[in-house]
Amino acid sequence: MDQTHHIPSCLPGVRLIDAQHQRFSFPRHFHLEYHLGLVVRGRQRYLHQGESHQADTGDVLLMAPEQIHDGAGVDGQGYQIRVLAFDPHWLDEASRTLSDDRQGAPRLTTSILRDAGLRGQLQGLHGALLEGSRLEQESLLWPALANLLGRGSTLRVREPEQGFDARTWVRLREWLESRLDSPPSLEELAAFCGLSPWQALRRFNRQCGLPPHQWLTQLRLERALPRVLRGENLSEVALDLGFYDQAHFSRLFRRTYGLPPAKLRSR
Repeated sequence: MDQTHHIPSCLPGVRLIDAQHQRFSFPRHFHLEYHLGLVVRGRQRYLHQGESHQADTGDVLLMAPEQIHDGAGVDGQGYQIRVLAFDPHWLDEASRTLSDDRQGAPRLTTSILRDAGLRGQLQGLHGALLEGSRLEQESLLWPALANLLGRGSTLRVREPEQGFDARTWVRLREWLESRLDSPPSLEELAAFCGLSPWQALRRFNRQCGLPPHQWLTQLRLERALPRVLRGENLSEVALDLGFYDQAHFSRLFRRTYGLPPAKLRSR
């Protein structure tokens, strides 16, 4: 069955297109956005700049605005593709952030990338766009975008060389502790530090070894553990520490500690 779903993200200018095509073939067309797609299943044939290409499962496709192309399955077989669609103005600003304001929207240098690491990053990002928090979406978007554009465009990404200074980290740590029940967005975190989202994210990674959304989740679970062992109401613990609901809390708790909270407490 042919079906396409357009899924908005928490970020203006970024959306996810989840498409499955069994028989449908795209005629020659173009988009007004940047389209960065991951072939999830099957194979896709497409014509781009007068040349025929084939993308297999795991390949990443890159299309700039107004580039003429088509698309179809191979040998009558269907395929699934998930596409990140970026507003050109948003990507221009993002590129300036990634390059410390040295470059704007880059020129794409290829229409296809084959890289297992990039594939994994995009799969994680797609999952977050489907059901993750804004902080998780932002934390996974920036490194995936930096890797993708660093490999497939003229953009030269600039990495911060260090974490936070001691004073900034103490202030940030205290602020994040006060926000356990309502985790900030990456933009809020960056504004607190006086940095761009990309700089704040990379410095946080260098400081802690984890992106902000994972670090905050672990801190919330650590704060929950003694309350679970004391026998406090699990719904209240989940609510107090900003989890979606008790089921979400229990799932993350089990993944971290090996048992759901109710069973750990009973032991």
